Amino acid sequence: MKSGGCWKLGRPRLLLVLLLLLSLTLSAGAIIIKRFSQPQPETNIIRLMEGPRSVYHLPHYIALALGFFKEQGLEVVLENTANEQTLLPALAGERADVALVGLEQAIYSRADGLLDDVVAFAALTRQDSHFLLARKANGPFEWASLKEKTVIAGWPESIETVLLEGLLRQNNIAPYREVTLYTNIPASLRIGAFSAGSGDFIILAEPQASMVENAGLGRVVVSLGKEAGPLPAAVYAARTEFIRKNPVALQRFTNAVYKAQLWLAHHGTREAARVVSPYLRDMNENLLMRAIERYRAQETWATNPVIDPERYNYLMDLLDQSREVARRIPPEQMVNNQFAQKAVEMVEYVPEKEKPRWLERLKI
Repeated sequence: MKSGGCWKLGRPRLLLVLLLLLSLTLSAGAIIIKRFSQPQPETNIIRLMEGPRSVYHLPHYIALALGFFKEQGLEVVLENTANEQTLLPALAGERADVALVGLEQAIYSRADGLLDDVVAFAALTRQDSHFLLARKANGPFEWASLKEKTVIAGWPESIETVLLEGLLRQNNIAPYREVTLYTNIPASLRIGAFSAGSGDFIILAEPQASMVENAGLGRVVVSLGKEAGPLPAAVYAARTEFIRKNPVALQRFTNAVYKAQLWLAHHGTREAARVVSPYLRDMNENLLMRAIERYRAQETWATNPVIDPERYNYLMDLLDQSREVARRIPPEQMVNNQFAQKAVEMVEYVPEKEKPRWLERLKI
């Protein structure tokens, strides 16, 4: 009787315990289901890929060196490739989230259907990086001096060759008929071919242009970027799906790029060279400063990351004329300016010497 009494008294408690366990199990299950049914939080890590390191990408290294990405709560993992042709395939294969590429490469890729969802969302530069060097330069340069001469250029579809062809046409000179363009020499062999006597002219970017001048092999006679005028050249690109899933991260990324552009506008060449030197270890200080100064003098770097649709169309016209692009891609398909425009509205930069002391502590 005693034990039976205990059973009668314990049964409601046992039932209560079972109900409590069932309730906890259901609650935990609901939490798990809710967690996995909701969109996952955005990434705070951006895998960024670029080609060989170049002084042309200066603001990009400033943002990394001065911690502008970290200020935005981002960890940017930079990877370099020896060949720029691997950048867009890296996006396609999801080995990179963002690629720093020539805008023409992104247009080609989309026009050919190789990567038809790539979008440019921020501009790093506003002019091309290449110069035309003459083996013998006597007096002021005239485009007519290229007639019946030979030029070591890039690949037929490269931006430097496309610009040269466009500039020749603008000056009433027929490419390939009145001027011979060597477009089949690998980039690593072009300077060697020129020094061995091939070509009357050669197209090079910095620091190679300054290196050839220092060696007495040739002299810069004209800047293709300055002659062609402003156009979106080096841009940050990503796939539409990554942009859709990570708008906050890409806004922070663009904010950091814009702050680097503002920083460059407020600091001299020597200071810029000091900041980026860890990223360009192969260049000595004098060569680095000379290259930076040459690019600054012609306003190569963009003052903000907005991609101008009008200048985009100008680039599209040049690609059309070269017959290297399969079809025209309108700017509304290729360009997303929402992050760049918002960055211009959001980001302010106060040079360090102008900051109040209390503001310095905030590291803004």
